[in-house]
Amino acid sequence: MITVGVTGLPFVGKTKLMELVARYTGLERVEDRITVKVPDSRLQKLVEIYKPKKITPMEMEFMDTGSIDPTEEKTTTRTFSKLQEVDSVVIVIRAFESEAVPFVEGYERPLDQLRGILSIFLERDIKLLEGRIERLKNAKRKLSNVEEIELYFLEKALSHLKENGNLVDFEMKEEERKMITGYSLMSMKPKVVLINRGDEGEYEGKEEVLKIVKKEKMGYTELPIGIAAELLELDEEDREIFMKEYGVKEIDIEPLMKEIMRVSNLMVFYTAGEKEVRAWEVRRGSTALDVAGTIHSDIARGFIRAEIFSFEDIVREGSEKALKEKGLIRVVGKDHIVQDGDIVYIRFNV
Repeated sequence: MITVGVTGLPFVGKTKLMELVARYTGLERVEDRITVKVPDSRLQKLVEIYKPKKITPMEMEFMDTGSIDPTEEKTTTRTFSKLQEVDSVVIVIRAFESEAVPFVEGYERPLDQLRGILSIFLERDIKLLEGRIERLKNAKRKLSNVEEIELYFLEKALSHLKENGNLVDFEMKEEERKMITGYSLMSMKPKVVLINRGDEGEYEGKEEVLKIVKKEKMGYTELPIGIAAELLELDEEDREIFMKEYGVKEIDIEPLMKEIMRVSNLMVFYTAGEKEVRAWEVRRGSTALDVAGTIHSDIARGFIRAEIFSFEDIVREGSEKALKEKGLIRVVGKDHIVQDGDIVYIRFNV
């Protein structure tokens, strides 16, 4: 399950987003952590085909990590301690006016909010790397080979970070990526910018915001969070009337979850049968052995082979029997790259 941290400047709608997530999930009260079943039309189609006793959709946990406050260092420090726990980050940006809720001074525009948050993220990451490099350089003993490699790599990463403002295009080997992941750098976390707009529609500086989003390879979506949360409290008939009045096309959080999956480089594979149809998330480019390990470590340990077929094929043909007759079920080894939407059976022996 992927954990998503919700953050942003004060008074931008983070709490309202958690309210929306809670109501979308059917919870009566808002909590700091909310687990959401990810909507999945492909899963529902497989359920129609297999008619299983159990259905297990993919889940995503939303966590209210608190504010990034340029005026309150202690508040921001507490927020960073929570952000260390998450896999990806939703940055809530306010794009609506309200006399009742003031802006943080100097951050009235969405562009200023986004620049401010990314600047704080960058400053924090630079301090972390500089601190570790200094400790390694000033060690009162001879560094081990592993520490020498770490020092060399961190100096390269720091130089790139200072020059480019991020680590998006910083090339690294898999072992180096694992090493730097331990620092929980904000520059390394997948991020989605969520514009919390009112009923005004477009907002000032949108083109500049989108340029930053593209440069930083972040996700992007817009949602009138407050309006959406209120609409979910209405019955279906009244909801449709007010949605037309506010010009709101959709009030669900599915587009946000899709963006989180995309920037997190995650895809979905399925296991299917009469007992259970289940959706699993895994990194794009994962092998059949990786997929086996996602299901259970014992399955990976005893891996023999995998039988795989595509979602499109099973929907078109209607049954596994038809797939077998047409030779559409592939028998593959552990190094086979699994594709998004594949249905997978692992043969194993432990």
